[in-house]
Amino acid sequence: MNDDLEAQFRQIYEEMDYCENPPLAFPKLGGAYDTYSLLIFTKIQGSGTYKNRLYKLASKLTTDFLNQNETSSVMARIPHAELIKQLEYILHSIAHIASVPGKYHYLSISLNKNDYSAPNGQFAMMSYRAMVKLNQLLANTTLKGNDAYTHQKNGHLNPETNKGMRTRLEPTTPFLDILTKAGLVFAGHPTGLGRSRARKYLEKPLLQLRIKKDGGSERVKVPLQRELNADEAILPEVNNVLERLRLDFDLPNYQAYTASWDFRSGKSKLTNKSNVQLYRIFSEQDGAAGRLYGHWVQTCPSKLRQYLTLNGLPSVETDFSSMQLMLLYGVKGEIPPEGDLYCTDKFFIRDRDAVKQVLTKSVGASSRDIAMSAWRKEFKDNPAKLMGKAELYFDTFWEIHSSVYDLLFDGNEIWKELQYLDSVIALRVLKIMHEQNITCIPIHDSFIVQEKYSLQIENAMRSAFQSVFPNIEPRIK
Repeated sequence: MNDDLEAQFRQIYEEMDYCENPPLAFPKLGGAYDTYSLLIFTKIQGSGTYKNRLYKLASKLTTDFLNQNETSSVMARIPHAELIKQLEYILHSIAHIASVPGKYHYLSISLNKNDYSAPNGQFAMMSYRAMVKLNQLLANTTLKGNDAYTHQKNGHLNPETNKGMRTRLEPTTPFLDILTKAGLVFAGHPTGLGRSRARKYLEKPLLQLRIKKDGGSERVKVPLQRELNADEAILPEVNNVLERLRLDFDLPNYQAYTASWDFRSGKSKLTNKSNVQLYRIFSEQDGAAGRLYGHWVQTCPSKLRQYLTLNGLPSVETDFSSMQLMLLYGVKGEIPPEGDLYCTDKFFIRDRDAVKQVLTKSVGASSRDIAMSAWRKEFKDNPAKLMGKAELYFDTFWEIHSSVYDLLFDGNEIWKELQYLDSVIALRVLKIMHEQNITCIPIHDSFIVQEKYSLQIENAMRSAFQSVFPNIEPRIK
């Protein structure tokens, strides 16, 4: 290194309040600064797609740094590829911090030259000069809102022990947004939640029964031994398409990612990305219930599902509105009232979701008392004065929809019939869309397709519903 270059590096060290030659030694607490710090990764892991995204962002940011900062002779003498490679290590490590919210706050790095140049240096695979310069750039290059990429917490030398603690980098919110939008922040980072070979799941029976094991309370699933009927015949064809479908998330910012994170358990609410096959599950006997299950998107949190992409294109999820009530009216052979079936002027609480629970608890209960007990629990977080009105609220709802009330209770398990009907409708939607070469993922009474097919899915849902109940116009949102 020539004298000019050495002098400029020395200036950088002084600006960072850095002791130039601390001894080569591991700091306390596992090599990072503290338990809230992650020591920079020395190996980049992940899929080929992830590594390509990492390289692409590192290349872009390196170019941005060069354009936004006055190019010194120090920067000019560091090869572009060397900066990119070192930045990949930093981005990879901070992306991991972002992917497990709450676990880590900082990235710990070393500014000890010996860690990079000594034969047994802990970071011998990295570039010391690139690390020093990138550390400076990340802390001093401004993003939107005049915030930098990172806030730097300088390491400190203990004069009594002559040992230093690591310098820490705290990523800012704008920086986390950049990492998220680049697709580098995800559950199970860096390898993801994983997806076993789809063929493994195609071995599962397409038709299953959920029954009580040995007459007890535990329920198990067993194969239903019969041929697929006319509606079910579409399942193998749809599963073949879903096996090849590329699914991803296009998150707009880091907040969208943390919205699907369970901070109590320290895990993502997205539990898997493995299952890609649909199968039909009946309850106790053939023809009872029969909804479609199996695809991992069905268990994906709705806050995350809205950012789903299908083969790289944005998606739309279209729902049947008031589906269970519409089905009840269909079974009864009557036309539903006009307007929103869950909100009318007769309700003293304008809470559509709460009103909807009256129906949900009633459909799933064998008696009015059981339904009322379950319904009262919905008020546990509401003011005490509303508890006394729970029964009035319940009765008001069924007064409005009195024409279908006799389908409930008295031991009737109407929910099984309703689920059977909505599963038949779902199968017919899948068939209509498949015939148009449009990939569709069912979520019981809603369907996900590429956004450009929003009109086609609405038409398919309307047609499928009216193939079961010709006299009722479904409500779609």
